[in-house]
Amino acid sequence: MKIRSTIAVGIAAVAALALTSCTGGGAASGGGGSADGEIKGTITFQTWSLKNDKFTPYFEGVIDAFEKEHKGVTVKWIDQPADGYEDKILQQAESGELPDVVNLPPEYAAELAKAGQLVDLKKDSKVIGDYVDGGVAGYTYDGLEGTYAFPWYLGTNLNYWNTELLGKAGITAPPADFAATLDDADKLAAKGVQMMSDIPDVKSLQWMVSDIGAEYPFQKNGKFVFDTPEAEKIIDRYAALYKAGGVSPEALQGAGTANANINNFNKGTVAWSTAGPNYIDKDVAVNAPTLLPNVKVSGGFGDAPLFLQGISVASGSKNAATAMAFAEFVTDTPNQIEFVKLAAGFFPGTKEANADPSKFAETAQNPEQAEATKFAAAQMDSARTPGAPGFTEAMNTYAKQQIALAVRGDISAKEALTKGQDYANQNVTK
Repeated sequence: MKIRSTIAVGIAAVAALALTSCTGGGAASGGGGSADGEIKGTITFQTWSLKNDKFTPYFEGVIDAFEKEHKGVTVKWIDQPADGYEDKILQQAESGELPDVVNLPPEYAAELAKAGQLVDLKKDSKVIGDYVDGGVAGYTYDGLEGTYAFPWYLGTNLNYWNTELLGKAGITAPPADFAATLDDADKLAAKGVQMMSDIPDVKSLQWMVSDIGAEYPFQKNGKFVFDTPEAEKIIDRYAALYKAGGVSPEALQGAGTANANINNFNKGTVAWSTAGPNYIDKDVAVNAPTLLPNVKVSGGFGDAPLFLQGISVASGSKNAATAMAFAEFVTDTPNQIEFVKLAAGFFPGTKEANADPSKFAETAQNPEQAEATKFAAAQMDSARTPGAPGFTEAMNTYAKQQIALAVRGDISAKEALTKGQDYANQNVTK
């Protein structure tokens, strides 16, 4: 198997979700294994940039609890640094030394699964149904049966609104869906107010299209298929809004700089932005406190984006039952709750844990922060991982550049999406 060439394309822009600077402490216990066989022997457990003063006591506690529950079992914990994780995973896969239980984001797991390196949890785990549907879907891939990781720690985006700016057009409540957002953007533009300072990329088109009730498969039979009539209509609406003054000129400068929409929302110059669940307390309250009274939060639209890390089991484990038991243990509800207490802004991967965010979320300092936490927990089951395996950041950037040209009126929406789709399909590593 040409594991390196197969995997490398899918491992590009996922490192941002690896935790490096969260706070807290604690450990929990649970248990149970579903793979056939005796739980015995030694296994290796690999995490990604999590061995530090904040997280080490937690993992040591989890491992100690598992070993006490299963006498004679040893779990060797390995942690890889944030940089170079791609190369390390490739080396381990090629040499047949993939750890028994390993922390993988969806892009890594996809190509390892295609190379036969991971256990199908849908077939081999009796508890996979306990995990949020969106997380399970994130490790279920086009053209491949099964699920290849337990959802572990998750992030998502919510909608944030400047009610003072909305009020300039007589809008008394945030839009209920994306279609209403575009309609309200027209009303704001007529009053000289900008709704947004960013334009869609191909990944954000996923939730936009889903929210208007249309299918947006993104990938079918190994081919990218994001050029759809519904997606073209959304780009056409942005082009009309841009011409009317509803989209800021900054949105087309380099196809929108990183965090431009959030930065402009903090400045009070746009009426809408998307951001993570802890945006109110961690950003607005710190960087734009005078804006706080005017900020209202609502849940993500459509198939809201899901940012995901998971725990996989190597198919080559010599102690398969032990590896499965530990993977289920470290991702069970009690252990997930204790873990996300350390990881502010992230959410656990089980349905039960998300049913009551008060058990893990930091105490909100502002009322809207409490609302944001509730919205985020409620949408964990329906949120979906944006993009698809093999869709790289370079592909997304190229497509967004073409979309920017369409919004400016230089090319049609159809041409923009076709070019982006063709580029992506032509640059997939075989």
